[in-house]
Amino acid sequence: MNRQRDKQINFRLSSDELEIFNKNVEKSKLKKSEYLRRCILEKEIIVIDDLKELVMEMKILSSNMSNMLSSTDNKSEVKELMAMKQELNAVWKEVVKSLRRVND
Repeated sequence: MNRQRDKQINFRLSSDELEIFNKNVEKSKLKKSEYLRRCILEKEIIVIDDLKELVMEMKILSSNMSNMLSSTDNKSEVKELMAMKQELNAVWKEVVKSLRRVND
């Protein structure tokens, strides 16, 4: 649904309120207008700190596990690595689910 946003509102804040507002907007990594829209529509604002670092670490772990799996013939190691890879995939799914909630 593509709505036309042609209405504008203006309001005043105290210095303290403005400081809190600006900190919250910055923390949310949203534009001020999007932050306010989400507040008005009572949408959850989720902040995931260090997301890029988390994704990078998970990619490295996944790659390392794949390399280890391809280089071992030990059945117990393969079994353990497969279990770890399944757990990592479950974490990936939760991260993706959280990101979808953030973007809704």
